[in-house]
Order: sequence, then structure tokens, then C-alpha cells
Amino acid sequence: MEVNENDMEVGGVNIHYISYTRGSGRNFILLHDTSQTSASWAGIDALRKVGQWGYNVYAPDMPGFGKSDSSFKYNFVGAPSKGADFIRDFSEKLYLENIVVVGPSASAGTALKSLIDFNGIIKSAIIIGGLGVDPLLNELNRIDSPVLILWGGKDNMVPIEHGIKYHDLIASSTFVKIDGAGHCVQMEKPDIFFNNVKKFLGEL
Repeated sequence: MEVNENDMEVGGVNIHYISYTRGSGRNFILLHDTSQTSASWAGIDALRKVGQWGYNVYAPDMPGFGKSDSSFKYNFVGAPSKGADFIRDFSEKLYLENIVVVGPSASAGTALKSLIDFNGIIKSAIIIGGLGVDPLLNELNRIDSPVLILWGGKDNMVPIEHGIKYHDLIASSTFVKIDGAGHCVQMEKPDIFFNNVKKFLGEL
């Protein structure tokens, strides 16, 4: 089974995404930071690794990044609700439900907002060094689905205290500090990242 490159229209916008599908009833969406694209996940073989745990895995180029067209209505940077709308529309177009969303850095707010607003299809979220979460502080206590918060012990971009605060506000969350990692835990310590994700998924 191979990782496939795809294009489709979502909300009138051309979206590029890569996928690894197994015909499973469980789905995994990998978002990316503003300095990355779906290719970043392919670079650490994330789609195949997660897929082998029994998931269909999708990694879109967010609107305005990589090979996807720009869209004001889906501009997730600083507006988690717009990112969450994109996740909803992307998922509906592919008939996805029972979804785990992964949001590193600036896409963390998008992942959490999609869990808050669309918990009929989004079942849990994993955030990594979360930026863009502060607009949601008053909503985080609404989350009662499993959330994994991963944070690099040497994150110089977003202090680890932010992650601890999010953990305190989300009663159903698990917080893991990754020693020796900076802001991009998944790229710097991929083996540790995958081990923590696999453990989390095993408890869902």
C-alpha cells in the first residue's frame, strides 16, 4: 500500500492532500505548521506508520500552503474557527468520521476548535507545542474528549507553561514533556513522538 497524492475541491478551493488508506473505520488527519506542508509528514513516513496501526491517514496542504489554493474563509492562522471549518468541510467531502486530528504549533488551535465544534466527527486531538490556542482559553473546559498535549522541553518558541495551562483547562487531557526536543517534537524526536501517539491511541 502506497502513500497517494490527491487533489479535490473543498468549499470552492482546490486542496492538495496526501493519503494512506486501509478501508478502516478510523481516520487520522495530520495538520501542519505555517513553516511546513503535508510533505513534512511524508518526510518522517508518518502516514504509513500511523496507517499500520489501523487508520486511514490524510495530510492536507492547508489552504494557502504547499499546493493548495488560498482561501480567506479557511485562513487558520490566528483564527482557529476558520481552520476548524476547513477540517469539517474536508472531512465531509471524504465522508470521514471517527477522526483523530493532529495539530502542531499554529494548527493546534484548529485541532482543538474542531474537537469543540464538531465532536460528532472529531473524536480526539493531539497538539504539539501549541500556538494559536489562546483565543480558545474560555472554551477549553468544554472539551471532554481525549487530548494528548506534547511539548518539547527545550521549546524556545512557546514556553512549556502554555502547555501546562492547556492541560489544566482540559480535564480529559494528557500532558507529555519531551526532553531534549524543541518546538517541532515530531521532526526532532520522531521515534519518541510516534511512541507517545501509539500509546495514546491504544487508550482511546
